[in-house]
Amino acid sequence: MIKFFRKIRQNLLMENKTSKYFKYAIGEIILVVIGILIALQINNWNEQRKNSKQEVRLLKQLQTDISTNKNNVEEQYKRLIINKGGIDSLIFRLENKHYDLMVPMYLSQALRKSDFNRATSGYNIMQNGKASLISDESVLKSILNLYENDLPDILDRQIEMNNSIDYIQNDFINKLFKKAPNSLSIKFNEFDVVSTDLFEPIDFSSLSQNIEFRNILIQFGKLVEARLVYLKNTEAQLDETIQILDSKTKLDQHD
Repeated sequence: MIKFFRKIRQNLLMENKTSKYFKYAIGEIILVVIGILIALQINNWNEQRKNSKQEVRLLKQLQTDISTNKNNVEEQYKRLIINKGGIDSLIFRLENKHYDLMVPMYLSQALRKSDFNRATSGYNIMQNGKASLISDESVLKSILNLYENDLPDILDRQIEMNNSIDYIQNDFINKLFKKAPNSLSIKFNEFDVVSTDLFEPIDFSSLSQNIEFRNILIQFGKLVEARLVYLKNTEAQLDETIQILDSKTKLDQHD
């Protein structure tokens, strides 16, 4: 093809048809430009298609991760309900100066620690320079808000709660309680371990009059209440993001 065009140019020059030569040269340039543009367009189309496939894979991974995180939030909520129930029951018995064998169990419930684990595979991919694959700004904003604000806040609140448990354990339980002589094998729910390490008050009458201990339990209960409210809000955000991702991946599948 190149030899063909070169031969035409040579013939025009040999025939001294300068004006026709320039017209032909301009036409040839235009054809070359059109060819380059077509090649660029095909290359862009292939690149967009490649990025679109990568975006769908990333969105599906995020779907899986966020669904896992939602399940973890729901489990964390159930565990905190156990904490709150133990705190309220313990405070009730202290205020009413009523001791029974449930007190050690309520104390165990109140001070039970739990861990929140995040699923971050998709977010880690985004952190490795792939966030630009997500073409929908609302999807990107929702995901970043979850992973940079909501989920880290759950971990921060968990650390705060665990620190409070350690403080109560060291400053009150170790001083005002003793190991219960009759360890009970109890299981609070289907995902809990069996608890046998129970403690009872050394002097319940004196404990019920300990305003500092009661106040620290009240404060601890408010901390747990705040976590429960926040977890419900985060669960709603997770649900909303899951719905956005569902609609986005379904739309991409149809495309």
